[in-house]
Amino acid sequence: MKNMLYAINNIPKPNFLVYVALKSELSGPDEHVCHNAIDTLNMFNTRLKKHNRQKVNVESNYNYIGKPRHYPPAHNEWFNSIYVYNNKTLKLLPTLDKVTLKLVKSYFNFYSRKLEKKINARRSRVRGRRLSINRILISRAELKHTNDKVVVTIYVYNRQVKYYFNKMIRVAINDLVKDSTVTKKRLKIQSRVKKQKKLALKSLGLSSYISSCHEKNDKIKQPNSKFKKYETSYLKHYVIRSLRKEMLEIYFSQLISFNESKFEKKYLLPLTSLVTRVYNKKVEFNLVNLKYLYLNSYIFSDTLVTKLKNRKNKLLRVLRTSLLMFKLPSIDRFALYEEIYNRKRKLQNLKVNNTMANFISLKSNIKSQFRDLLEGLFLNLDPKNSICKLKDFKLHFPQNLMYRNYPLFILNTILKSIKNKSVSGIRLEAAGRLTKRNRADRSLFKLRYKGNIRNMDSSYKGLSAVLLRGYAKSNLQHTKLKSRIRIGSYGLKAWVSSS
Repeated sequence: MKNMLYAINNIPKPNFLVYVALKSELSGPDEHVCHNAIDTLNMFNTRLKKHNRQKVNVESNYNYIGKPRHYPPAHNEWFNSIYVYNNKTLKLLPTLDKVTLKLVKSYFNFYSRKLEKKINARRSRVRGRRLSINRILISRAELKHTNDKVVVTIYVYNRQVKYYFNKMIRVAINDLVKDSTVTKKRLKIQSRVKKQKKLALKSLGLSSYISSCHEKNDKIKQPNSKFKKYETSYLKHYVIRSLRKEMLEIYFSQLISFNESKFEKKYLLPLTSLVTRVYNKKVEFNLVNLKYLYLNSYIFSDTLVTKLKNRKNKLLRVLRTSLLMFKLPSIDRFALYEEIYNRKRKLQNLKVNNTMANFISLKSNIKSQFRDLLEGLFLNLDPKNSICKLKDFKLHFPQNLMYRNYPLFILNTILKSIKNKSVSGIRLEAAGRLTKRNRADRSLFKLRYKGNIRNMDSSYKGLSAVLLRGYAKSNLQHTKLKSRIRIGSYGLKAWVSSS
């Protein structure tokens, strides 16, 4: 009995509960104790084996739902990224931001009266200039503070340059059209007159006699003074018109160069000196030119607010025409359906320090021209889920010829892996005193939208998405603006989503 107890006590004790159970079974006979001890140990070992097997299976069968997240850039997190020792300095930041915005707007709204006077005979009023959108439109400043410097990023949509270019093209096209139409009409009239003359002479039978008279007159021809006067007056008119056209083109080119000079470093120095006084730090400007108006929600909503200030513009018409500017991207619906309802999820974005590193065998044989790690990541994927088969949910040609144009293939794969590239939806809400009549009518509320504002990853695919500031969606730009007119005040909300 003592030997049996010594053997049982020397068995490795995997768990305290097992050990207590063995101790309680000692009251029975020896065989019963041995059988119970061995059974419990076997049970425990089998459970351990099962548990280990399940772990191995979980690690081998990859589940990509929620693992890789797309983290947006840091400047989207806050408008002001700053760390200060004194908390009271943070109270001044909103007012300082408003002052900087006013300074930047006033700088970009400069104009030369001399050049504009030469183009337009009538002088544009101050109110008309404020209501017009033919100027440089500016977004809200995004600031990044350090101990001795402030980095100011501003998004710019240069509407004024496009306006001047269109004017130049119209001047050139109108002259070409006028000259072409005049020549065409003259040739048509001449051909008709000649045909009628021939028919009349044939009917009278005097065609041979008149042709002989014409030959004689050509020999005894003398210059006509009346025709000369007409020719000189016509030439003078043509010269004046062409000179006027050339001068207009020169003035427009001067205005364009004046507009483009505002973005040069030389002319930004006085603005930087003013902003340095505001923040008591060095200032560095990053100006980003936008191709379309709706790429920034602040610029888009600011233009709509200025449009609604004019009483002639109707509210619904302004909202509808603004949404007509935006075109929805063409989507491959079959690929989108597969991505949402297929259980085998694909990666959201490609990163080196990611779960994709488990999926890629970096020890595989890579060619000498593909030694770079990034290239290895792109080329050593599973052929079933290769990047050339990844779909961006937009209609594009398949890239089967990836080795023929290798740098273009790498560029396309990187661009496809980036999120929030194209605008997928816009939503507009306008409310307030927006009636045309100057009376105390009830406030209006109108809503118009186009596309989809939801985040595709979180709402449809079941993937985890990142929130900005703990509550804001990473794919949305949201702005609230207010203004007032003679009747009262009104406000506008704008949402611009990307995919």
